[in-house]
Amino acid sequence: MFIVAYDISDNKIRTKIARYLEKKGLRIQKSVFVLEVSSKAVNYIMKDLNKIRKDDGVIHIFSVCKTCLNKSKVIGKDIPDLFFFLD
Repeated sequence: MFIVAYDISDNKIRTKIARYLEKKGLRIQKSVFVLEVSSKAVNYIMKDLNKIRKDDGVIHIFSVCKTCLNKSKVIGKDIPDLFFFLD
């Protein structure tokens, strides 16, 4: 599992990145997504995102193990769609 967070200033590029990531995983914040993909797949995703990014802003990709995910907490609005990752 991976967490992808980005800070992109250009609206057009930011929209392209969001649309791309919506096809790959679950959006949990405006610029934060959870992806349940293999390490190999995330390498392809990184290449695609870098092409879309066009040297604007930054994209962070964090690996999250199942144990760490099970220890995660949410304050505020619950995200029921996230719980399918816990199986």
